[in-house]
Amino acid sequence: MYKREREEDEVVGATTPSYTATPDDAKIADETRDLVIEILKEMGCDYEEVNELRIDFVYQGERFLVEAKNDCYFINVYDLWWYDLSTYCEVEEFAAMQKAINEVNAHASCTVLYTVNQETERIGVHTRKNVLFIRQIPDLKGYLTSILDDFFKVQRAVLTEIEKCKVREEQK
Repeated sequence: MYKREREEDEVVGATTPSYTATPDDAKIADETRDLVIEILKEMGCDYEEVNELRIDFVYQGERFLVEAKNDCYFINVYDLWWYDLSTYCEVEEFAAMQKAINEVNAHASCTVLYTVNQETERIGVHTRKNVLFIRQIPDLKGYLTSILDDFFKVQRAVLTEIEKCKVREEQK
């Protein structure tokens, strides 16, 4: 598990919540991380507080990661390594993945990206979304559920686009 966490840290380390609350905003932003945990409990999600920034949890069988700080209005949500290829894959396979990611990123609410792990010689595909997360949002449980459901839609869209590219390649 340690190796996987290191891989995840490399993907996640490039982005962290970017807005820090001012003293006037402190009452609202002072609870963001605690609020995430509260809502995850309401949703019945198993979770683990990995460190002061990171919370891992499972939703509908998929493992997600949230970066949340109590002095920030925004959280980053990740679904990591849901698709991967060998670094030695065929050029057409890699091109299909890139094309699918670009196509979906043009229309999706989540950002799809890929990273290369030199150690394992794998290319991993990940999804990320930065969202406002404050108590003033009505129905936070429904709000977070909707956000997480978008990850599954984006995942399906990428996989569908990859298959379309493969079919087109076979027809040539």
